[in-house]
Amino acid sequence: MIDVMRSSVNTWECDQMGHMNVRHYSARAAEGLARLAMELGFGPRKLEAAGLAVRAAGQHLRFHREMRPGAAFCLRAGVIEADEQRLRTYEEMRLVGDDVLVATIVTDAVLVQSSTFGHVPWPKEAVTRAGALAVALPAHGAPRGISGDPPRSPPPSYDEARRLVGGYLGPVTADNCDAQGFMLEAAYLARVSDGVPHFFRSLRRGHAPPGVGGAALEYRFAYHGRPRLGDVIEMRVGLKAVAKKTIQFCHWIFDVESSRCVSTSEAVAVSLDLTTRRAIDFGDEARAELEAHVIPNLAM
Repeated sequence: MIDVMRSSVNTWECDQMGHMNVRHYSARAAEGLARLAMELGFGPRKLEAAGLAVRAAGQHLRFHREMRPGAAFCLRAGVIEADEQRLRTYEEMRLVGDDVLVATIVTDAVLVQSSTFGHVPWPKEAVTRAGALAVALPAHGAPRGISGDPPRSPPPSYDEARRLVGGYLGPVTADNCDAQGFMLEAAYLARVSDGVPHFFRSLRRGHAPPGVGGAALEYRFAYHGRPRLGDVIEMRVGLKAVAKKTIQFCHWIFDVESSRCVSTSEAVAVSLDLTTRRAIDFGDEARAELEAHVIPNLAM
């Protein structure tokens, strides 16, 4: 693998749990792909001149360790599979110094027309160059608590989503978009992160006990469409499963005007002791309350 990014965590990238919010892992992964694309013969100026962009059709993220303000990290990347339709890339984020694994990201990277988002085949030369970056997916980068089944086809309808709890609702803003006004991958994850608290409020449990928060362990996304600047989107969330310490969600995001599903995702999360920074058991009473809200056969 090659180094594709080096940076550190800013205070304003951290949420109420005191660690870097998940949206910024996705953003850093996308930035790392820009460096990886250069190795394939697609530097930023070449992409711009050709009217092309490298984007994700699907993504799997695992969070192995928290990152707090000031943490310095390095991102390394390689290519798991390559053909003209997609490059499956692998990125590892590690703390600098002690080389602790922080996150892994697998991305189905596609080449698109930047003005229309229409897919363009990867040139044979790029596929050939990807061979020099070949890596095997390690066990710690593979799905663990999330299904590896293909996403639903066709994606869920807006009418079907009414059985899920309403999460985020609002317009796509300029900071959510690329230079052509298409919504960035990190913005999908941001809208999920911003909308999930509405699910817990819907349980009428009030606020979490003092010293207790939450943390995501894993996400998997399928991107079905690209909202544009100003489009109104809505995220709806449903509970898929509950275990001793983990909960599993599905999130569906829609373009409200067209009722089109633009992304489906699945996540595994835990309750977090904010002092020990460890996952905690929900307890029998809370677990039973959560289980009452599980939607059978829910899928991304």
